[in-house]
Amino acid sequence: MQRTEPSISDLASTYVAYLQSKDEALQWSSFEVLDLCMDGPWDRLWQLVQAFVLLPDEPEPVVLATIAAGPLEDLLAKAGPDYISAVENLAISSPRAARMLTGVWKSSIEPDVWGRVVKFCRTVPDPLDGTYAY
Repeated sequence: MQRTEPSISDLASTYVAYLQSKDEALQWSSFEVLDLCMDGPWDRLWQLVQAFVLLPDEPEPVVLATIAAGPLEDLLAKAGPDYISAVENLAISSPRAARMLTGVWKSSIEPDVWGRVVKFCRTVPDPLDGTYAY
C-alpha cells in the first residue's frame, strides 16, 4: 500500500500541535519534517516554512525556535543560495518569519548567505532570544 504525503498546511499545523502537546498520535509529523530537512526536496521544505508563517495562531516562542533551528536553518544550510532572497522577502513581510529567522544559527550555512541572515536579523526588534547575538 502506497503512503500518501500530507498536505503542506496539514503537516505544518500538525507539527506545531505536536511540538506544543507532545501527543504521540501527532509524532508522525516530526518524522515527516525530519525527512524533509535531511533529504528535501528543498522546494517542499520551503513550502513548509511558508506554511508555518501562515498558520492562523501564533506558535509559542519555543516552537518558533524549534522551527528556526530545524526546517528554516536546514533550508538555508542545504540550499541557502537558492532560497535566501525568498526567505528575506518573507521575513520583510511577516513579523513571525522575521522572528523565526533570528533563531537560525550559522551551522553550515554558506558565508554569503549567513551574512545576509545576520544583516537582516540585526533589524528585528523582537528576536527570539531577546538579544540578537550575531
